[in-house]
Amino acid sequence: MRPQGEPFVAEGRRYSALAPDEVHHDMRIDAVTTRRNMQRFPSVVEAHRNCSTCAELAPVRELVPSRLAKLRLSLLDVAEVLSLPAGYRAVRMYVDQRTQVLHVVIEGEDLDPLPPDAEPPPVRL
Repeated sequence: MRPQGEPFVAEGRRYSALAPDEVHHDMRIDAVTTRRNMQRFPSVVEAHRNCSTCAELAPVRELVPSRLAKLRLSLLDVAEVLSLPAGYRAVRMYVDQRTQVLHVVIEGEDLDPLPPDAEPPPVRL
């Protein structure tokens, strides 16, 4: 929550290509919200494309190439890699958003029954 009376830039604010000072004023307060608001008006974006004032107030970071890729795994893919013993099957999987750990919930003949709302305990295969 922002302190009372502190200036801010409202989401969705409208800008005109004919009033660059409005953009520069808001850029001094909150560059991120101002740039997001500008994206809705192509004429404003074009008017400020090579603007030295905007570049000074909120420099745009240069995009640096990275060596990232995305790997998509289905539950079947994960179950195949795990090589579950006979009588076991993968039921569901999820990623803990805080720790970024993949959890795979399995079902097996010799596992103890759990109530539906209980968190399954970790096991070693």
